[in-house]
Amino acid sequence: MSARDQMTKRERVEATLMLQETDRVPVYDILINDDAIEHFSGRRPPVGEEGLKLRLQATARCLDMTRMVGVAPQPPGESTDADGFVRHRDDHWIGGGIRRRPFSDEEGAKSWLAKALRGLSVPLDLKGHAEAFRADFEKCRAYLGDDTVVLHEYGPGLDWVRYSLGLELFSYLSVDAPEMIAEYIELYTQREIQKIHATADRALSPCALTYGDIAYKGALMHAPKWLRREFLPSLKRIDDALHEHDVKCLFHSDGDITEIIPDLIAAGVDGLNPIEVVAGMDLSRVAEQYGDRLFLTGGIDISQLMANGTPDQVRQVCRRAIDDASPGYFIGSTTELDNGSRLENILAMLETAWAYRKS
Repeated sequence: MSARDQMTKRERVEATLMLQETDRVPVYDILINDDAIEHFSGRRPPVGEEGLKLRLQATARCLDMTRMVGVAPQPPGESTDADGFVRHRDDHWIGGGIRRRPFSDEEGAKSWLAKALRGLSVPLDLKGHAEAFRADFEKCRAYLGDDTVVLHEYGPGLDWVRYSLGLELFSYLSVDAPEMIAEYIELYTQREIQKIHATADRALSPCALTYGDIAYKGALMHAPKWLRREFLPSLKRIDDALHEHDVKCLFHSDGDITEIIPDLIAAGVDGLNPIEVVAGMDLSRVAEQYGDRLFLTGGIDISQLMANGTPDQVRQVCRRAIDDASPGYFIGSTTELDNGSRLENILAMLETAWAYRKS
């Protein structure tokens, strides 16, 4: 961090959430780049708990706010879960996906979804959940060793049901069995709200991430009418629950969500992430139109700029982003600093954040 800092991380984050001036722009990101972790911690992260500890030690030395603090590096490979999904991991952080599903047609997908609905109907052990949540938070806070702000994540379940079914079968069931998709989102949302009321505490964190990947490059993934009927009301209930605990809501979706931003504001969203510029988002335009109502995070392209650009190019883009979007802006990549990013570019982004002041 910079010797010029005049605010604590928590003070800087809270001021930015309120769209207020700060001593410098805060940095929000997810650090899962081995070179950067080694640079800031002094050791290359091994798989397992020690790798998580080093990752969070490095995070504390370069970020003001982060999420996914429980993600530890795991060995690549393939595994089969209790439902028969075969999952593969190509990267030791978060790479991979579903290789095979336990169904291949619409009837099989309906059977799986019916089973999933029964599982979501089982009452939660909220006391046990709250105890585990607090223990995990305290462990990660100890690894961080400072006041880095940690976001926890809540969503209406759209991502999980769509991912589990696969986009094609999800699309079929949205037409042929819409009541099953709607029931999944409803039950998932109810559980998320219960978890929020069991664990949300502004003293732990003033902000949470609410999410739903609803867009592609250049367009929404779902029709606006469908989102307004099936997704946004559930998102609003989650946002409202967090607001009851005086916790701000940062909404995450990849892709170009420009068209739906007014609806997101109506649903209670306080901030947007990650402002994916290569998908068609324009940080300057979003800040100009909505910067009096939303805090913004991200906007520094991870797929091309941080992977293939030069440090000077990164510095130029970062300075422009700070000028365009602050106050009320957390600088950061368009989702996470992964192993596709060059270390020199990560350092260029961080050093610009620490040293540059809006002109």
